[in-house]
Amino acid sequence: MQWLSLLRGLNILLVVMFHVQLVDMQTGQNHPFCTSLPAMFTPLRMPLFIFLSGGLLYLSRISRKVSVKDLYADKARRILLPFLFFVPVYYFIKVLMAAVVKSPQVFSWTSLLRSFIVFEGQPSAPLWFLATLSVLMLLYPLWRWLCVSNVRMAAFWVFSVLIYFVDTSSLNDYNYFYLLRLNHYMVFFFSGIFFFRNGWWQRLQHPLTLVGLVVLYALLYWQGVNLVSSLVGIAMAVALSQLLARWWPRLFSSFREYIFQIYLLSFIFQAFVELVLWRRLFYNEHLFLVFYVLNILFGIYGPVLTAHIVERCPWRWLRLCFGLKS
Repeated sequence: MQWLSLLRGLNILLVVMFHVQLVDMQTGQNHPFCTSLPAMFTPLRMPLFIFLSGGLLYLSRISRKVSVKDLYADKARRILLPFLFFVPVYYFIKVLMAAVVKSPQVFSWTSLLRSFIVFEGQPSAPLWFLATLSVLMLLYPLWRWLCVSNVRMAAFWVFSVLIYFVDTSSLNDYNYFYLLRLNHYMVFFFSGIFFFRNGWWQRLQHPLTLVGLVVLYALLYWQGVNLVSSLVGIAMAVALSQLLARWWPRLFSSFREYIFQIYLLSFIFQAFVELVLWRRLFYNEHLFLVFYVLNILFGIYGPVLTAHIVERCPWRWLRLCFGLKS
């Protein structure tokens, strides 16, 4: 499904836009434009990322009856190994670049080991998604069992909606491996499985459906209805991608096959634009929009270029560490 690949490209573009940081030297704060533009897609950005992960799990594994053993082995290579590799990468970047980065890290074995299990406020903060995805993949036997019956799936979907509203913020000090946020993402992951199992994307192909979903999303966003606006936003994105795939099937083709690598590496390249190019070398408020676009381009094509280089590397273990197919 070409529209699905296009949708993944659109999704990672929203993620990169969200991480743009360009400080206004007069206020010392991030430019309002950097936060106000992506804020419109806050209910959509990561829920869609999780939703697509669940949908792709169904299409590539559950529907093909891949065994639990094979799934675990595959995800250990594809998710866990990059996680174990990039935690120290992010950690030592903060240590070695302490004079440049905004939140420098002083080395200690305790803080390094802690970065593997605690993410908020740590150098490994961007990797929370890999931890969450790993736990969701461990539930593969449950997803397979649920997919036997739509009744089971509907009942579990209601359960996932209910636990979404459980407030665990008082236990933040014990949020190891991001488990206390799992309830906020499980509903989207399982919705992806449910959605693709039943082929519901076929009901979102008419342009008028897209118009209705855009209006509804705008109203829900304005009212601050988080869960519903996220689900409607996901449907809107699916409808939009199917429409774009008819008009412009090659849209985002230059990077949409490297979504995982962009997620892993974009923070590093975007930080270079912000902390070095913008703050230290070329700061000029008149060039703000130029550097905004440059930040996004570095965040997308820096990881793509890195992935191309690593793909040529003869060391299979290194390719696996970057989430590339061996």
